[in-house]
Amino acid sequence: MFLKRGLKNNKDPATIYEVCDIETFFERVREKVDGRSIETAEKLSPVAAAHRIYTDTIASMPWMIRQKRGEERLEVDHYLSPILKLRANEYMTAFMVKKIQLSQAFWYGTGYVYIKRGKDGRVTELIPLPSRGAQRFFDERTGTMWYSFVAETDLPEKKRLERKFSESELLIFRFESYDGYTGRGLLDLASPTIRIDTYAQRYNEKFYANGARISGIVETAANLNMESRRMIREEFESMATGLDNAFRVAVLDNGLKYTPMGLSQKEAEYIESRQFTVSEIARFTGIPEYMLQEGKQSYQSNEQQQLDFITNRLAAPIAQLEQEWSYKLFTAEELAAGMYLKLNEMVKLRGDEKARAEFYQRMISLGVLSQDEVRALEDRSPLPGGLGKRYWMSKNFDLIEKFIEDGENGG
Repeated sequence: MFLKRGLKNNKDPATIYEVCDIETFFERVREKVDGRSIETAEKLSPVAAAHRIYTDTIASMPWMIRQKRGEERLEVDHYLSPILKLRANEYMTAFMVKKIQLSQAFWYGTGYVYIKRGKDGRVTELIPLPSRGAQRFFDERTGTMWYSFVAETDLPEKKRLERKFSESELLIFRFESYDGYTGRGLLDLASPTIRIDTYAQRYNEKFYANGARISGIVETAANLNMESRRMIREEFESMATGLDNAFRVAVLDNGLKYTPMGLSQKEAEYIESRQFTVSEIARFTGIPEYMLQEGKQSYQSNEQQQLDFITNRLAAPIAQLEQEWSYKLFTAEELAAGMYLKLNEMVKLRGDEKARAEFYQRMISLGVLSQDEVRALEDRSPLPGGLGKRYWMSKNFDLIEKFIEDGENGG
């Protein structure tokens, strides 16, 4: 254990830490992994959409366990396969663990996953940790980086459970970082935008509290006493407010005149602020605006933006995950033997059959992929007899070996 019972936290003297074993700690972590400070931001539809798109897109990309052998890059069987592709721990799928890590990083800047190992050193489970309140410490004596995590409990006196992990025990992912250590998430980067949109949404809720907006004013040339004004106002309000009265036709007499009103400045500002929020969140996350339900581009433009989002914008977070997970999950011997993890981003293009087919055709014609490699990306079995293992080139789609032979023979 790293903390003694009753040890005070310097930043929060009222907090009392309690000694706990690893299993008790994770029982509490599972209950608190989502945190609470994101509740306001999640209520803003562009922010919620960006979170869902970013985390679901990457988390749904399956891991491929590969090995580089000379010039070959082969997909291999490994004991980690069920953990990475099916069940990461007793309570969560492999998809959910990735999603939680990405989600924590999206909101708070950094996402952590604990690597639980057996007595033989082999990985047995991957368990996500709550990023909120996590602290980093550097031990100058040993040169080791430590991370402290606190799981709140419902025990009296607000006692908490704490556990420390060395950096080698954690898979770490940062949404954005300027120093390589401190992660910055959307709650930090886009806090002014989120705050402004929250205010705008609150105004909108108040504006529509009656179920319908006042669309005009009633005028008369007559001098009305207070009672007459009250009666006219009540009669008009009974007809003009509420969803059931929307779009009804008013009949006015006694010289009453109705003047319709356009959007007020505040209403126009509200609409503009919501559009501004969508654009800002798109810029912060790299997600195309049309995916946040705001873009007005053509279908072809949207299709191209989606391809660009997957192949370009997500290239950096994908590379970060691949490098971190490969380095921490494989042994030094396995890394030396060329073992590495790769996310298969091609599965995200399955909805766009035309773009996917054109990409595969181009890769085959250039000799980049074999037919079996393309079939593997489509989750299909290899061609029988080893026919799909060959590589082809675009000139009449002949074998590469034949071009080499022709060149050597002066053909």
